[in-house]
Amino acid sequence: MFQRAITLACLAFLSTVSINAQTPTKPISIEVLVDSIENSLLHNYVFLEKARLMVDKIKSQYKNGAYKSLSDPFQIRHAIENDIKSVHQDGHLHLNYDPIFAERLSMPGRGARSAHEDSVALRRMKYDNFLFNKVEILNGNIGYVLFRGFSGFVEEAKPTISAAFAFVKNTDAVIIDLRKNGGGSPWMVKQIASYFFKERAHLNDIYKRKQDETKEFWADPKDADGVSLLMPVYILTSKNTFSAAEDFTYAMQVNKRALIVGDTTGGGAHPVDSYPMGQGYVMDIPIARSINPITKTDWEGTGVFPNVPVRADEALAKAQELILRGKLATLLNDRDKEQVKLYIEALKPTVTLTAKQWQALDGRYQAEGNNKFHLQITSKGDKLILKQDWDGAEVVFEAKSDVDFFCSELSFPLKFTKNAQGNCTQVLAFGRDVWVRVKGN
Repeated sequence: MFQRAITLACLAFLSTVSINAQTPTKPISIEVLVDSIENSLLHNYVFLEKARLMVDKIKSQYKNGAYKSLSDPFQIRHAIENDIKSVHQDGHLHLNYDPIFAERLSMPGRGARSAHEDSVALRRMKYDNFLFNKVEILNGNIGYVLFRGFSGFVEEAKPTISAAFAFVKNTDAVIIDLRKNGGGSPWMVKQIASYFFKERAHLNDIYKRKQDETKEFWADPKDADGVSLLMPVYILTSKNTFSAAEDFTYAMQVNKRALIVGDTTGGGAHPVDSYPMGQGYVMDIPIARSINPITKTDWEGTGVFPNVPVRADEALAKAQELILRGKLATLLNDRDKEQVKLYIEALKPTVTLTAKQWQALDGRYQAEGNNKFHLQITSKGDKLILKQDWDGAEVVFEAKSDVDFFCSELSFPLKFTKNAQGNCTQVLAFGRDVWVRVKGN
């Protein structure tokens, strides 16, 4: 139940219940709704004192007639939730109008999914590749893994996620992109973290108020299916990084296993269960809280603070730059250094060149020491076109400066050298091949 509740609250796409917008058959009794919310909050909300303050607020609002003019169930929902959150902001606490789900929650079994519904949800997860969207090797042998959630189907997902992380096991560093990750299951957090530790590591504890019990979560390399990723790890975050994604980020950061790059996360640390309020309403109520074994606190309301704060849309380039600059400091070979420098240049945003700057580049270039091999370089719009004489193939580049260009598709850098008059005399390709200009435009 606890795992299912977290998954339903954090990953709406796992739910097989659709939002029902039908008009109620009889008027909503706000008094009854407020009484129901009071009972549920006082019995279940993770912080009893905060629950009392929330209840006092909505009861006072009701007595003062704040909800008297409301009849639309969604307007009622919005007004009451806003008043609750004016007392205490909790990103996991929500009042919803959903008659179908409310009815199912009121049935024996408290809304547990049937075997058929579980099967449908699993098929949906498989179709969505268990929320793993992208795995690749970036320039400089950097692994990159993007996923949008922590699926509750841990065992079923293992072959997929193990394959994803195995793909980057030979890289020098790994970037995990959680900028669009809304959270999910703490059991999946435990599973994924297990790939990154040499020994068992205490990640997080979850304390449930009503039961007065604590569940410990540990990363364990025995659960990693033989995939061991002990290289440096960088995690990308945004304001949309939430719940279980924050759990993973916080644990990796506190255990000094990852560097966090990006924006401060959303700030939701409270696992949730859903309760029927009657009259078609359902309330998602945080029933537990996370307690990190090292800091003795969590990220609720504050978010996880990045080690390297940058705008979320700049986080990937920044993480790559940090990795490449670190690698540059360890290299001894000049050609290897030049290539890494070009990869760093390639991370810069594309710039717009003037017609005069393009003209300085255009021309015919000959391989240094070999007059049999030539390149033709021309500009077309805001792109640079390199055409190879020997096979006629064309490669398209974007400008990073007036002398630095990069082809993202082929990871192909070009760097031009200019003379005192501002004309290009040669170009360095791949950080090693020199082509000398033999003819201008």
